[in-house]
Amino acid sequence: MTSSLDTTHEPTRLAINTPHRFYRGGERILAFRGLAVPEGFDGHRPEDWIASTTRLFAEGGDGITRLPDGSDLPGALAAEPTAWLGAEHVEAHGVVPGLLTKLLDSGERLPVHSHPDRSFAKAHLHCDNGKTEAWIVLEAEPGATVWLGFREEVDPDTLAELVEAQDDRLLAALNPVQVQRGDAVLVPGGQPHAIGEGILLLELQEPTDLSVMLEHERFGLEEAHAFLGLDRPLALRSVDHGPLTPSALEDLRCRWTDVKGVGPALPTGAEAYFRAQVVRPTGPSPAASVTAPAGFAVTVVVEGRGTLATEYGAASGAPIDIACGDVLLVPHGAGGVRVTGDVTVIRCMPPAGTTVA
Repeated sequence: MTSSLDTTHEPTRLAINTPHRFYRGGERILAFRGLAVPEGFDGHRPEDWIASTTRLFAEGGDGITRLPDGSDLPGALAAEPTAWLGAEHVEAHGVVPGLLTKLLDSGERLPVHSHPDRSFAKAHLHCDNGKTEAWIVLEAEPGATVWLGFREEVDPDTLAELVEAQDDRLLAALNPVQVQRGDAVLVPGGQPHAIGEGILLLELQEPTDLSVMLEHERFGLEEAHAFLGLDRPLALRSVDHGPLTPSALEDLRCRWTDVKGVGPALPTGAEAYFRAQVVRPTGPSPAASVTAPAGFAVTVVVEGRGTLATEYGAASGAPIDIACGDVLLVPHGAGGVRVTGDVTVIRCMPPAGTTVA
Protein backbone atom coordinates (compact mmCIF):
# COMPACT_ATOMS: atom_id res chain seq x y z
CA MET A 1 0.00 0.00 0.00
CA THR A 2 1.08 3.62 -0.54
CA SER A 3 -0.30 6.85 0.81
CA SER A 4 -2.42 9.18 -1.32
CA LEU A 5 -1.32 12.69 -2.22
CA ASP A 6 -3.97 14.10 0.12
CA THR A 7 -2.41 12.16 3.01
CA THR A 8 0.99 13.70 2.30
CA HIS A 9 -0.52 17.17 2.79
CA GLU A 10 -1.66 16.32 6.31
CA PRO A 11 0.15 15.89 9.62
CA THR A 12 0.12 12.21 10.54
CA ARG A 13 0.00 11.01 14.14
CA LEU A 14 2.50 8.20 14.60
CA ALA A 15 2.00 5.15 16.79
CA ILE A 16 4.71 4.01 19.16
CA ASN A 17 7.45 1.88 17.54
CA THR A 18 9.64 0.22 20.17
CA PRO A 19 11.79 -2.67 18.93
CA HIS A 20 13.35 -5.01 21.49
CA ARG A 21 16.83 -3.88 22.58
CA PHE A 22 19.58 -5.43 24.66
CA TYR A 23 19.36 -2.83 27.44
CA ARG A 24 16.51 -1.89 29.79
CA GLY A 25 14.05 0.98 29.60
CA GLY A 26 10.79 2.11 28.08
CA GLU A 27 8.53 3.13 30.96
CA ARG A 28 9.39 6.83 30.57
CA ILE A 29 8.55 6.66 26.87
CA LEU A 30 5.15 5.17 27.62
CA ALA A 31 4.46 7.80 30.29
CA PHE A 32 5.57 10.63 27.98
CA ARG A 33 3.33 9.31 25.22
CA GLY A 34 0.38 8.99 27.64
CA LEU A 35 0.25 5.20 27.37
CA ALA A 36 -0.16 2.58 30.08
CA VAL A 37 2.50 -0.05 30.62
CA PRO A 38 1.10 -3.10 28.78
CA GLU A 39 0.61 -6.44 30.44
CA GLY A 40 3.71 -8.56 30.01
CA PHE A 41 5.95 -5.56 29.27
CA ASP A 42 9.47 -7.01 29.00
CA GLY A 43 11.38 -3.89 30.14
CA HIS A 44 13.58 -3.93 27.04
CA ARG A 45 11.77 -1.35 24.89
CA PRO A 46 13.98 1.70 25.60
CA GLU A 47 13.75 3.32 22.15
CA ASP A 48 10.79 4.66 20.16
CA TRP A 49 11.91 4.85 16.52
CA ILE A 50 9.95 7.74 15.03
CA ALA A 51 9.36 8.15 11.27
CA SER A 52 12.05 5.53 10.73
CA THR A 53 13.30 4.24 7.39
CA THR A 54 16.15 2.46 9.23
CA ARG A 55 16.42 -1.11 10.49
CA LEU A 56 18.30 -2.45 13.49
CA PHE A 57 21.80 -3.71 12.66
CA ALA A 58 21.08 -6.82 14.75
CA GLU A 59 18.40 -7.89 17.28
CA GLY A 60 15.88 -8.89 14.63
CA GLY A 61 16.20 -6.05 12.14
CA ASP A 62 12.99 -4.25 13.16
CA GLY A 63 12.56 -0.48 13.25
CA ILE A 64 10.68 0.58 10.11
CA THR A 65 7.71 2.91 10.72
CA ARG A 66 4.26 1.98 9.46
CA LEU A 67 1.77 4.74 8.74
CA PRO A 68 -1.87 4.62 9.94
CA ASP A 69 -3.04 3.31 6.54
CA GLY A 70 -0.76 0.27 6.89
CA SER A 71 1.90 1.40 4.41
CA ASP A 72 5.55 1.45 5.40
CA LEU A 73 7.22 4.84 5.40
CA PRO A 74 9.96 4.03 2.84
CA GLY A 75 7.32 2.93 0.32
CA ALA A 76 5.22 6.03 0.93
CA LEU A 77 8.23 8.31 0.41
CA ALA A 78 9.20 6.52 -2.79
CA ALA A 79 5.67 6.87 -4.17
CA GLU A 80 5.47 10.66 -3.65
CA PRO A 81 8.91 11.98 -2.74
CA THR A 82 8.34 15.65 -3.56
CA ALA A 83 5.10 15.89 -1.60
CA TRP A 84 6.69 14.30 1.43
CA LEU A 85 10.23 15.68 1.32
CA GLY A 86 10.17 18.72 -0.98
CA ALA A 87 11.91 19.17 -4.33
CA GLU A 88 15.05 20.75 -2.85
CA HIS A 89 15.58 17.86 -0.45
CA VAL A 90 15.01 15.21 -3.13
CA GLU A 91 17.52 16.93 -5.43
CA ALA A 92 20.16 17.12 -2.69
CA HIS A 93 19.58 13.88 -0.78
CA GLY A 94 17.33 11.59 -2.82
CA VAL A 95 14.21 9.78 -1.66
CA VAL A 96 15.37 9.28 1.93
CA PRO A 97 14.89 11.57 4.93
CA GLY A 98 18.54 11.33 5.97
CA LEU A 99 17.40 11.28 9.59
CA LEU A 100 16.47 8.84 12.34
CA THR A 101 14.60 10.29 15.33
CA LYS A 102 14.08 8.43 18.59
CA LEU A 103 12.79 8.80 22.08
CA LEU A 104 15.28 7.03 24.36
CA ASP A 105 14.68 6.02 27.98
CA SER A 106 17.83 4.85 29.77
CA GLY A 107 16.48 2.37 32.31
CA GLU A 108 20.10 1.51 33.05
CA ARG A 109 23.48 2.94 32.12
CA LEU A 110 24.19 2.19 28.49
CA PRO A 111 27.54 0.62 27.56
CA VAL A 112 30.49 2.73 26.52
CA HIS A 113 30.31 2.76 22.73
CA SER A 114 30.96 4.89 19.68
CA HIS A 115 29.59 5.27 16.18
CA PRO A 116 31.60 5.41 12.95
CA ASP A 117 31.79 8.69 11.11
CA ARG A 118 30.86 8.95 7.44
CA SER A 119 34.35 8.41 6.08
CA PHE A 120 34.83 5.17 8.03
CA ALA A 121 31.34 3.93 7.16
CA LYS A 122 31.94 4.55 3.44
CA ALA A 123 35.36 2.91 3.49
CA HIS A 124 34.58 -0.17 5.56
CA LEU A 125 30.82 -0.65 5.92
CA HIS A 126 29.53 0.16 2.41
CA CYS A 127 27.29 2.86 3.88
CA ASP A 128 27.03 6.54 2.97
CA ASN A 129 26.05 7.53 6.51
CA GLY A 130 27.92 7.25 9.76
CA LYS A 131 26.10 7.92 12.99
CA THR A 132 26.66 11.40 14.33
CA GLU A 133 23.84 11.96 16.85
CA ALA A 134 22.45 14.55 19.24
CA TRP A 135 20.62 14.33 22.56
CA ILE A 136 17.81 16.69 23.57
CA VAL A 137 17.17 16.08 27.27
CA LEU A 138 13.43 16.01 28.07
CA GLU A 139 13.65 14.50 31.56
CA ALA A 140 16.53 13.72 33.91
CA GLU A 141 16.70 12.48 37.46
CA PRO A 142 18.80 14.57 39.87
CA GLY A 143 22.49 13.97 39.23
CA ALA A 144 21.86 12.23 35.89
CA THR A 145 25.08 11.92 33.91
CA VAL A 146 26.25 11.26 30.38
CA TRP A 147 29.85 10.62 29.36
CA LEU A 148 31.44 11.96 26.17
CA GLY A 149 34.95 11.76 24.73
CA PHE A 150 38.22 10.68 26.32
CA ARG A 151 39.57 13.12 28.93
CA GLU A 152 43.16 12.35 27.87
CA GLU A 153 44.55 10.96 24.65
CA VAL A 154 44.25 7.17 24.56
CA ASP A 155 46.71 5.52 22.19
CA PRO A 156 45.61 2.52 20.12
CA ASP A 157 47.39 -0.04 22.30
CA THR A 158 45.82 1.36 25.48
CA LEU A 159 42.37 1.42 23.89
CA ALA A 160 42.78 -2.19 22.83
CA GLU A 161 43.80 -3.10 26.41
CA LEU A 162 40.78 -1.29 27.89
CA VAL A 163 38.39 -3.02 25.50
CA GLU A 164 39.98 -6.39 26.23
CA ALA A 165 39.72 -5.84 30.01
CA GLN A 166 36.00 -4.88 29.93
CA ASP A 167 36.26 -3.17 33.32
CA ASP A 168 35.39 0.20 34.88
CA ARG A 169 38.52 1.92 33.56
CA LEU A 170 36.86 2.46 30.19
CA LEU A 171 34.05 4.59 31.63
CA ALA A 172 36.49 6.36 33.95
CA ALA A 173 38.51 7.51 30.93
CA LEU A 174 35.57 9.56 29.59
CA ASN A 175 34.39 13.09 30.44
CA PRO A 176 31.41 12.93 32.83
CA VAL A 177 28.72 15.55 32.12
CA GLN A 178 25.74 16.09 34.42
CA VAL A 179 22.58 16.90 32.48
CA GLN A 180 19.12 18.22 33.22
CA ARG A 181 15.97 18.99 31.27
CA GLY A 182 16.75 21.64 28.66
CA ASP A 183 20.25 20.48 27.80
CA ALA A 184 21.24 19.48 24.28
CA VAL A 185 24.46 17.66 23.37
CA LEU A 186 25.97 16.92 19.94
CA VAL A 187 27.88 13.63 19.70
CA PRO A 188 30.11 13.56 16.59
CA GLY A 189 30.80 10.26 14.88
CA GLY A 190 33.80 8.52 16.45
CA GLN A 191 33.42 10.02 19.93
CA PRO A 192 33.12 7.33 22.65
CA HIS A 193 30.17 7.93 24.96
CA ALA A 194 27.63 6.48 27.37
CA ILE A 195 24.22 7.57 28.65
CA GLY A 196 23.54 7.19 32.35
CA GLU A 197 20.41 5.82 34.00
CA GLY A 198 17.33 7.98 34.52
CA ILE A 199 17.22 10.13 31.37
CA LEU A 200 14.55 10.59 28.68
CA LEU A 201 16.05 11.92 25.44
CA LEU A 202 14.75 13.07 22.13
CA GLU A 203 17.56 11.80 19.92
CA LEU A 204 18.42 12.78 16.35
CA GLN A 205 20.96 10.80 14.36
CA GLU A 206 22.14 9.84 10.95
CA PRO A 207 19.90 7.04 9.66
CA THR A 208 21.96 3.99 10.64
CA ASP A 209 22.23 1.59 13.56
CA LEU A 210 26.02 1.37 13.48
CA SER A 211 27.60 1.10 16.94
CA VAL A 212 30.99 -0.13 18.12
CA MET A 213 30.33 -1.54 21.58
CA LEU A 214 33.54 -0.93 23.50
CA GLU A 215 31.76 -2.39 26.53
CA HIS A 216 29.86 -5.52 25.50
CA GLU A 217 30.41 -8.52 27.77
CA ARG A 218 28.15 -7.41 30.62
CA PHE A 219 25.35 -6.80 28.11
CA GLY A 220 25.73 -10.26 26.57
CA LEU A 221 26.60 -8.96 23.10
CA GLU A 222 28.48 -11.23 20.70
CA GLU A 223 31.61 -9.84 19.06
CA ALA A 224 30.02 -9.79 15.61
CA HIS A 225 27.33 -7.46 16.99
CA ALA A 226 29.74 -5.44 19.13
CA PHE A 227 32.17 -4.73 16.28
CA LEU A 228 29.79 -4.50 13.30
CA GLY A 229 31.05 -7.74 11.81
CA LEU A 230 34.55 -6.25 11.47
CA ASP A 231 37.77 -7.50 12.98
CA ARG A 232 38.19 -5.84 16.37
CA PRO A 233 41.36 -3.86 15.45
CA LEU A 234 39.66 -2.42 12.37
CA ALA A 235 36.50 -1.53 14.31
CA LEU A 236 38.58 0.27 16.95
CA ARG A 237 40.12 2.44 14.23
CA SER A 238 36.71 4.18 14.03
CA VAL A 239 37.09 5.49 17.60
CA ASP A 240 38.33 9.04 18.28
CA HIS A 241 41.30 8.70 20.64
CA GLY A 242 40.90 12.19 22.10
CA PRO A 243 41.35 14.20 24.05
CA LEU A 244 38.00 15.98 23.99
CA THR A 245 39.00 19.11 25.87
CA PRO A 246 36.68 21.13 28.13
CA SER A 247 36.42 23.90 25.53
CA ALA A 248 35.67 21.44 22.73
CA LEU A 249 33.08 19.75 24.93
CA GLU A 250 31.45 23.10 25.66
CA ASP A 251 31.08 23.72 21.91
CA LEU A 252 28.99 20.54 21.70
CA ARG A 253 26.43 21.76 24.25
CA CYS A 254 23.56 24.27 24.38
CA ARG A 255 20.21 24.85 26.12
CA TRP A 256 17.11 24.26 23.99
CA THR A 257 14.84 25.72 26.68
CA ASP A 258 16.45 29.13 26.16
CA VAL A 259 14.80 29.46 22.72
CA LYS A 260 11.79 31.78 22.39
CA GLY A 261 9.61 31.78 19.29
CA VAL A 262 11.38 29.69 16.62
CA GLY A 263 15.05 28.77 16.92
CA PRO A 264 17.62 25.96 16.85
CA ALA A 265 17.60 23.34 19.58
CA LEU A 266 21.10 22.02 18.84
CA PRO A 267 24.66 23.37 18.62
CA THR A 268 25.69 24.85 15.28
CA GLY A 269 27.78 21.83 14.26
CA ALA A 270 24.68 19.63 14.00
CA GLU A 271 23.34 21.41 10.92
CA ALA A 272 25.48 19.42 8.49
CA TYR A 273 23.73 16.24 9.65
CA PHE A 274 20.25 17.20 10.88
CA ARG A 275 18.28 20.08 12.35
CA ALA A 276 16.12 20.45 15.44
CA GLN A 277 13.92 23.50 15.76
CA VAL A 278 12.14 24.70 18.88
CA VAL A 279 8.71 26.20 18.17
CA ARG A 280 7.35 28.03 21.21
CA PRO A 281 4.61 30.67 20.87
CA THR A 282 5.36 33.95 22.59
CA GLY A 283 2.88 36.46 23.97
CA PRO A 284 -0.23 36.15 26.14
CA SER A 285 -1.66 32.60 26.31
CA PRO A 286 -3.77 30.94 25.03
CA ALA A 287 -3.83 33.15 21.92
CA ALA A 288 -0.04 33.28 21.46
CA SER A 289 1.08 31.81 18.16
CA VAL A 290 4.17 31.38 16.01
CA THR A 291 4.74 30.20 12.43
CA ALA A 292 7.49 27.94 11.10
CA PRO A 293 8.30 27.31 7.42
CA ALA A 294 7.37 24.23 5.40
CA GLY A 295 9.54 21.16 5.73
CA PHE A 296 9.50 17.42 6.34
CA ALA A 297 9.53 17.32 10.14
CA VAL A 298 9.18 14.78 12.91
CA THR A 299 7.17 16.97 15.27
CA VAL A 300 7.27 16.19 19.00
CA VAL A 301 5.20 18.12 21.54
CA VAL A 302 7.42 18.39 24.60
CA GLU A 303 5.32 20.52 26.95
CA GLY A 304 1.90 22.14 27.32
CA ARG A 305 -1.18 22.16 25.12
CA GLY A 306 -2.22 24.04 22.01
CA THR A 307 -3.09 23.65 18.36
CA LEU A 308 -1.14 23.05 15.15
CA ALA A 309 -2.40 24.23 11.76
CA THR A 310 -0.81 23.72 8.35
CA GLU A 311 -1.02 25.92 5.29
CA TYR A 312 -2.39 23.27 2.91
CA GLY A 313 -4.25 19.98 3.07
CA ALA A 314 -7.57 18.24 2.70
CA ALA A 315 -8.74 19.79 5.96
CA SER A 316 -8.00 23.29 4.58
CA GLY A 317 -5.51 23.96 7.33
CA ALA A 318 -7.98 23.42 10.16
CA PRO A 319 -6.07 23.36 13.47
CA ILE A 320 -5.62 20.10 15.33
CA ASP A 321 -5.29 19.81 19.08
CA ILE A 322 -1.83 18.88 20.36
CA ALA A 323 -0.53 18.11 23.84
CA CYS A 324 2.70 17.01 25.49
CA GLY A 325 3.67 13.55 24.27
CA ASP A 326 2.06 13.83 20.85
CA VAL A 327 4.25 12.77 17.92
CA LEU A 328 3.34 13.82 14.37
CA LEU A 329 5.00 13.52 10.99
CA VAL A 330 4.43 16.73 9.03
CA PRO A 331 5.27 16.50 5.31
CA HIS A 332 6.77 19.30 3.26
CA GLY A 333 3.56 19.43 1.25
CA ALA A 334 1.62 20.58 4.30
CA GLY A 335 3.22 24.01 3.90
CA GLY A 336 3.96 26.39 6.74
CA VAL A 337 3.05 25.35 10.28
CA ARG A 338 1.32 27.61 12.81
CA VAL A 339 1.47 26.61 16.49
CA THR A 340 -0.82 28.32 18.98
CA GLY A 341 -1.17 28.08 22.74
CA ASP A 342 0.90 27.48 25.85
CA VAL A 343 2.89 24.72 24.17
CA THR A 344 6.41 23.83 23.04
CA VAL A 345 7.13 21.74 19.97
CA ILE A 346 10.45 20.42 18.67
CA ARG A 347 10.64 19.80 14.91
CA CYS A 348 13.30 17.24 13.96
CA MET A 349 14.36 17.72 10.33
CA PRO A 350 16.90 16.53 7.77
CA PRO A 351 19.90 18.67 6.90
CA ALA A 352 19.32 21.56 4.54
CA GLY A 353 21.14 22.12 1.27
CA THR A 354 23.71 19.80 -0.19
CA THR A 355 25.00 16.58 1.28
CA VAL A 356 28.10 16.38 3.47
CA ALA A 357 31.20 14.93 1.81
